[in-house]
Amino acid sequence: MLAACAMAVVTMLFYIPWSQSDMVRTSVPQIKPNSDNIAVTLPNYYTPGMVLQRGKPLAVKGKASEQSSLTIAISDGKRTSSRTVRTARDGSFAAELKALPAQLQPYSLKISSNGRTISHIDKVYVGDVFLAAGQSNMEASYDKYYRDDAYAKANMGSALTRKDLPRTISDTQVHFIVTAARTSNSLVANDMDLPLRNYSSSGWLSATGSDSEYLGYLPQLFAEHLREASPNVPIGIIQTAWGGTDIQPHMQDGAIFEHHIKPLTGLHIGGILWYQGEDDAQTNDRALAYLSRFTALITQYRAVFDEKDLPFLYVQLARNGGAPYTPVVRQAQSDALIMAETTKNLAMTVSIDTDKGTSEVIHPLGKDILAARMAEQWQAMQQGEATPESPIAIKAAAKNDDKSRIVVSFTGDTGKGLIAMNPNFSKDANSDSVASMTKDSLQGFEAAGSDGKFVKAKAVINPDEQSLTISAEGIDDIRQVRYQWTGVPSEKPFLYNNLGLPASPFTLSVERHLLGPNDD
Repeated sequence: MLAACAMAVVTMLFYIPWSQSDMVRTSVPQIKPNSDNIAVTLPNYYTPGMVLQRGKPLAVKGKASEQSSLTIAISDGKRTSSRTVRTARDGSFAAELKALPAQLQPYSLKISSNGRTISHIDKVYVGDVFLAAGQSNMEASYDKYYRDDAYAKANMGSALTRKDLPRTISDTQVHFIVTAARTSNSLVANDMDLPLRNYSSSGWLSATGSDSEYLGYLPQLFAEHLREASPNVPIGIIQTAWGGTDIQPHMQDGAIFEHHIKPLTGLHIGGILWYQGEDDAQTNDRALAYLSRFTALITQYRAVFDEKDLPFLYVQLARNGGAPYTPVVRQAQSDALIMAETTKNLAMTVSIDTDKGTSEVIHPLGKDILAARMAEQWQAMQQGEATPESPIAIKAAAKNDDKSRIVVSFTGDTGKGLIAMNPNFSKDANSDSVASMTKDSLQGFEAAGSDGKFVKAKAVINPDEQSLTISAEGIDDIRQVRYQWTGVPSEKPFLYNNLGLPASPFTLSVERHLLGPNDD
């Protein structure tokens, strides 16, 4: 009885009368049906002729005029990849569709809402897409550098004439857009857009006829090699290179990065082509900072495309005497191969033998040779094969404790089959005839003792054909060795490996024996 009374008291104490009108409820957002006047804005480079990367999710992003549900489809009438997404509160969306195979026939991209098509691009290709970035040697096209007589004279000097220039390609399956050298543009409506040149504003151009003259020689010749190897795969080039720029504005938070690279965030591509550093070689501080900046840039660019080991192919500075710190930047570019955060799918093309005798101009000939070497590197990466690399010196040490004789070794297999070759500096040189074998002694080597003064040195290829022994008359204790340490390497023969690739110029300190507590 007492227990029952206690229970009744407890019930009365904790009973609180309520009605539905008194109850406080948390509101649940209601999904409104899409209105009939919804509109979608895509980045200004999502235009007819665009190429999306094969073998990876097909990225489509943009902004709707209101929060809504969108269906995005890419189809050729036989195969379709589609996805329905809900936009963010501000209308923005980013969708990744299942990959579709590469083919010469275009697909179409359609965005619909409530069964109504609200955006449509009738020609979208799936193939291999590349970013062509850096400065003038990547940007150099016939239209911008050689069409105008004054520009042509400035860029050719007395070293070459227009007839010496590479031919432009003619291929309807090489598609491209080019950004303008500006970081503000009234035509750029939002941060998704690129500051495109007028001829790229309505669609991707095909590299045919006079349109090829707008695309840089290096990226178009690179594309040509890939098309020859895979004729059923279209190529897309996004050219953002900007002449006369040092590396800093290309880096994250720099103006070029913010306006020319960041808008590409989320897009998937096949690789990055990079040729830059001439401006950094003009001053000592920039040259010394190049390694840290360049390795950071590699990581930053790969992050934009959400792939930490995205193929990144770059050209080491060519022969030119116009910048006093060119050797320093070359060394930084070489060191990046082992200092980058991720070294997988990172490759450098050495260019000291490619200019066809035009080293006196900042934009030398030889883009065809560079393109062939870079294309071979990218293809090897795709096929899971060893990437063709130039000999990269990594270590210098006394031979059998004899400090007057220094052994130089090379990274991995890059020094395999070392040989002496004479580079072909005639305008007739091409990727098949860039150098010829010789029995002459290697040249271009120097050594320094404790006084730091470099003198001419003798370099001999060791019997293993993978290392060198260096000596110098009058120096019993060699402290440093270097090779082709000049803006215009000219002393022949050059050092090559069995792939016919020239050794990178280098400077190395000789390893010293560290004294321990029991050493005299």
